[in-house]
Amino acid sequence: MTLKRFGVSVPEDLLEKFDELVTVKGYVGRSEAIRDAMREFILQSEWHSESDYKHTMASLNIVYQHKPKLMTDLIKMQHSAHAQVISTVHVHATHTHCLEIITLRGDQKAIEDLANKISGIKGIEYVRLFTFFLPESDDEEHSHKH
Repeated sequence: MTLKRFGVSVPEDLLEKFDELVTVKGYVGRSEAIRDAMREFILQSEWHSESDYKHTMASLNIVYQHKPKLMTDLIKMQHSAHAQVISTVHVHATHTHCLEIITLRGDQKAIEDLANKISGIKGIEYVRLFTFFLPESDDEEHSHKH
């Protein structure tokens, strides 16, 4: 494996926090921590093959300001989504902020489209998409129906 050097400019406070984590997590140095962060970033960004699309599920975690119009927009987007909304959990995290966790099923594009639309709503402060794939099993002994 050939290593490539590159320069990165970051705010000083971000680098200080990063260096603290490098120490806390026991990395040998910044380079290994950056490689690890890059691998994680790539893993989170990559999707599966087309044959797995029908088994894609996701959890969309959203933190937003508690405002009626924003909540209405969020509900409308879920109802018009091409991804199937399985469940929604609404948590009053603080007096001013809510956490919403939406469980989705669908294909890559439908899930990403909904996540991107929601992240663009004014007042949304944090969006994290976690995807996972559950292949169907032919094992009838352990199957169950909902």
